Amino acid sequence: MAFTETTSITEIRSLINEATASFWDDSEIISWLKQGCLDWCEKTLLLTKEDTITLVTNQYKYTTSGSSYISNAIRTLHAEYSNKALKRLSFEKFRGHTQMVLANDEDPKYFYDKYNGLTFTFYIADTPSTSQNGSTVDVIFAIRTDDITEIPYESQQTIFNYAASKAKMKERQWQEAQLFWQIYLNNLTFSRKDKLEIPEQTSQHFKEI
Repeated sequence: MAFTETTSITEIRSLINEATASFWDDSEIISWLKQGCLDWCEKTLLLTKEDTITLVTNQYKYTTSGSSYISNAIRTLHAEYSNKALKRLSFEKFRGHTQMVLANDEDPKYFYDKYNGLTFTFYIADTPSTSQNGSTVDVIFAIRTDDITEIPYESQQTIFNYAASKAKMKERQWQEAQLFWQIYLNNLTFSRKDKLEIPEQTSQHFKEI
């Protein structure tokens, strides 16, 4: 069963061997729990949501959308326009193509996104023309949250190790803090490799029958 904030506190207290508040109060643990959620989201990119971005004539930069997902986005994992995938460009290449910022009747083909730790911005090219005004780009975002109930159950306990490490740092129990931190990082690495960094399969992976 997935953990709530209350049951998460109980689990973390079990890890740090303090069943009821004494050295650590609940507000501290909640703060570390929220920090852990954000850190897990940003390092794994495994919490995702689908969204649409409504195109506007002559606008190639987007920071808001019909839903709240883009304001919580970290990175674009996939974007498509009219059932065709858009290609990600580096910022240097994006800025290097001046024609991309000029509206024309070409369908958008490229995107670039930027996240500075606070805000997320989505760029698209070619810049939408009048005929594309109001059409939409379908996007899958990796998003961030500080709410433990929004984290997948199988990853919630990973975040408990983050909070336990912070608690042990406060206690100056550096060895225990390092142990919890290493468990946290190891689980992050495994989750990314298991669910995100999946090698692309080619025809060589399949045996003809």
